[in-house]
Amino acid sequence: MANLSVAERKAIMQAIEKQLAQDELSIGEAIKAIRTELYGMTQTQYARFIKVSDKTLRDVEKGNTDARLSVINKLLAPGGFTLSAKCVKTSL
Repeated sequence: MANLSVAERKAIMQAIEKQLAQDELSIGEAIKAIRTELYGMTQTQYARFIKVSDKTLRDVEKGNTDARLSVINKLLAPGGFTLSAKCVKTSL
């Protein structure tokens, strides 16, 4: 696990949140940032930590799968994030 101060961890989490909000990061890229920047883990270590398969983590990070919301939330949780859906009315 990366040896970061509380302030460093908070700054990384805020940067990830900002990049997500500005569509500069995909969900997979955010998960990879959480894994590498916050935890300093390999895919194998993080997959074991989160209790998902290496393949699932790899596919989500690369954007090669449409994983269930429960899996995505499991992968985001160590970074203090959760994904939710919101219904937005669009003009037709």
